Amino acid sequence: MKKVTLALCAVLASAGASADTILGFDATAGAWKQDYSGDLNNLLDGDYLKDGNNTFLQAALEHPIPLVPNVLISHTQIESNFDGINSDLDLSHTDATLYYEILDNWVNLDLGLTARRFNGSLEVLGMDSETTTADFAGTVPMVYGLARFDLPFTGWSIIAQGNGIEYDGDKITDLTAKVRWDFVPALDFALEAGYRTMSIDAPELDELEPNLEIKGPYLGLNLHL
Repeated sequence: MKKVTLALCAVLASAGASADTILGFDATAGAWKQDYSGDLNNLLDGDYLKDGNNTFLQAALEHPIPLVPNVLISHTQIESNFDGINSDLDLSHTDATLYYEILDNWVNLDLGLTARRFNGSLEVLGMDSETTTADFAGTVPMVYGLARFDLPFTGWSIIAQGNGIEYDGDKITDLTAKVRWDFVPALDFALEAGYRTMSIDAPELDELEPNLEIKGPYLGLNLHL
């Protein structure tokens, strides 16, 4: 009887662990305080872009099916204008990432590929009330990676996340370093704080030809199920 009881407990524990790993959902929403430097079209000085707070959102779905990648979808809003010029700059973009979990314990490592879709532009209203537009649109393939280190028994994690690509005269990097605190473990909520820097040097992608660095701190709320 004792052996049967132990076997039953083992089966139930195994089932509980399996249920916990059948599907995983991770989402973060927050605000990014952005500072700009560089230029557009080698003419407009990016230092005169107004700093501001824009938003970002990312959501990942993970599963245990071998060889099938996990999915991460994210969107970042980047909108600003130049001091002294009636203008609107939009460098917002959406990412679709397929990735694999290489490690999944107190050290987590994800590797994959991202398709980043820009659908932005710069619009400048001239003295004659006519609007001049330079587009910045296209899909860019990028390498994706994430490393997370969970500090045991603390609820704190240290995370480095990034995308990057360099090809055909264009170079785009997007790197984030952050800490995460599971302040309500029972509800799977966590706070994130970090620093994100994105560099866009893309003279070949479209007519806007940005050579910009966008960086600054951010704060977000995370949900992990």
